[in-house]
Amino acid sequence: MVSNKRTIILLLSLILAGVSYSSANVLVMNGLTHELVALQGEVKKGIIELKNVSESPQSVQLYQRDYWYSYNGENRHDEPGTLERSNAKWININPNFVTIQPNETINVEYEIKVPSVDSLIGSYWSVIMVEGITPPDTTESERGIKINTVIRYAIQIITNIGDTGERNLSFVDFDLSKQENHTELAVAMENIGERLLRPEVSVELFNTDGESQGTVKAEQRKLYPGTSAKVYLDLSRLKAGSYSGILIADCGDDYVFGSNLTLDIKDE
Repeated sequence: MVSNKRTIILLLSLILAGVSYSSANVLVMNGLTHELVALQGEVKKGIIELKNVSESPQSVQLYQRDYWYSYNGENRHDEPGTLERSNAKWININPNFVTIQPNETINVEYEIKVPSVDSLIGSYWSVIMVEGITPPDTTESERGIKINTVIRYAIQIITNIGDTGERNLSFVDFDLSKQENHTELAVAMENIGERLLRPEVSVELFNTDGESQGTVKAEQRKLYPGTSAKVYLDLSRLKAGSYSGILIADCGDDYVFGSNLTLDIKDE
């Protein structure tokens, strides 16, 4: 009796920043965020450094997508050029397909040609996807499901037009909740300007006597124009009671946004 064999390919998108990331076989050595400053009509070049750390040749393909996300958890990788602030059509990748030999490091070049259009201001972005190609497995399987895992990286390519573009941020939602072992304040923010922001969010809280209870900071997030995200502030050190607070989102270069808060933390 011949049993069914199915192959499931799992695509895992990694949208993180850092120095080196592993897909078990191929490393992206020079980070997943490439940011540059250019003026209208300029040409900029960059590289994606890939290393094969396995003992067999590895093939990868490179292609483009737009990237958008919301604080409610939605994120999209649309066709290149879909977003109003996409720079995907400015970018040329060469080559789009590579095979990397064991322990070899290669550079894939890309070129950005910024259009000579005076109306371009602020930040434009898209992603270059780097996806492993898994050859078909022709071995027989006795039973069950055979799983092949393919890792795909999304390298964010950001083009800032000089120092142009309005910086503006809006607080759109606050949610105070009790987690398993701590109280947490979730703050949702939206970039309503024209320039990429990296807000550092903190809150200083005061008790009913006006005494400061210290400052709590959240992990920094990146916000493209028209995107939104949540940050989380751990308030577990606060006792039950009423507090007033000053919430600050510091985006650097004297661009600081704030909001007053009133919180009621209850014993549960």
